[in-house]
Amino acid sequence: MTERTGDHLHRTEPAWTVLQDKILVHTRAAARNGTSPALSVREHDGVILCGAGSLAAAGTFHRQAPGGRLQLVDPDSYGAYATADAPFQLDSLHRNGQQSLFEEDEAEELRHNQQGQLSNGAAAGLTPTRYIGAGDRRAVAAAVETARDLDARRTVLTLPLDHRWLREPGDLEFLIAQLAGLPHIKGIALGAARNPLAARGSVTALRYLIDSLERVALLRTDLAGLDAYAHGALFASIGMQTALRHVRKPDSVPPPAPKGGNVTTMVLHPQLMDYFKADRLRDLYGRLPAPLCHCSVCEGRSLIRFDHNQSDQEEANRHNIATWLPWADSLQRTMAGSDRRGVWQRLCHDAREAHQQLREEVSDPGALTTPRWLDVWAGDPD
Repeated sequence: MTERTGDHLHRTEPAWTVLQDKILVHTRAAARNGTSPALSVREHDGVILCGAGSLAAAGTFHRQAPGGRLQLVDPDSYGAYATADAPFQLDSLHRNGQQSLFEEDEAEELRHNQQGQLSNGAAAGLTPTRYIGAGDRRAVAAAVETARDLDARRTVLTLPLDHRWLREPGDLEFLIAQLAGLPHIKGIALGAARNPLAARGSVTALRYLIDSLERVALLRTDLAGLDAYAHGALFASIGMQTALRHVRKPDSVPPPAPKGGNVTTMVLHPQLMDYFKADRLRDLYGRLPAPLCHCSVCEGRSLIRFDHNQSDQEEANRHNIATWLPWADSLQRTMAGSDRRGVWQRLCHDAREAHQQLREEVSDPGALTTPRWLDVWAGDPD
């Protein structure tokens, strides 16, 4: 039976039932050319939309997407640091372009914020939590305390955490203690200048955090979302665009675009299970035969065909999703627990072997290093 507009508002299932075992695409609501990236990609479980126009785009996606594909709306509230007095990005004096006659309390304003998401087809409302700096325990406590007044069945408490929360055992234990009794879904989004799992011990700490709590999701991430899911996360979202594969600190400067290009095209290598800049991939293979990809987007074409321009970036984004979708499907079809972890570890082990094989073939072996997080995913100590 086809779901009609507004039917989602009357669902009786809690959000954790609706979202369980889903691997979502985290994407901007609209590309530079005005098209919807979410609607251009098929066969995924659903999307998390962010950026300008995300609420309106959510309504469109809800009406046009095939039945069963879920959506959430990321309030994209990470431009300022959370504080104990203001853990959320709220505008209590203005809503929908209109000035409010009465200033509302924080929980009430959050409910209005979430209702806007739900009314546009979201499966749950994500809280507009500001970026939580390393070790800011008062900000975490304030966010958790306010969230207790929100409907747990329709709420995801978003926690954009600086990656250093994973490096201090005392901070990590505090975080777990604060969240342990909260029935809401906890949506973890890690922040860093580069990959938040680059520091030693981060993969193990993230797994420990997920294992210590119920109803945890990993948002705005890369293949770490699959590792999190394999190790017990309720669901995950993988960024379609590079900037959506982790959270940036407030006021941080994004890396410059490659020389000669106005955008950065990142390509997911299927055998190596790692993202490479388009020019870096060409340099890596040099005089070697071009690597071919047989995903539903590439259909046997070369991986080094991509360049740093808008059209190639958009095609590479689609290739990236088409590459990780079979891995996600394999995990979803495997029983949770040791079986699912084993499937994931074997995938990562094969990728590490592919790194070693390619390293022996390239003219400069030092040009290719296996990411340390991939080593840990493959079974090495952290």
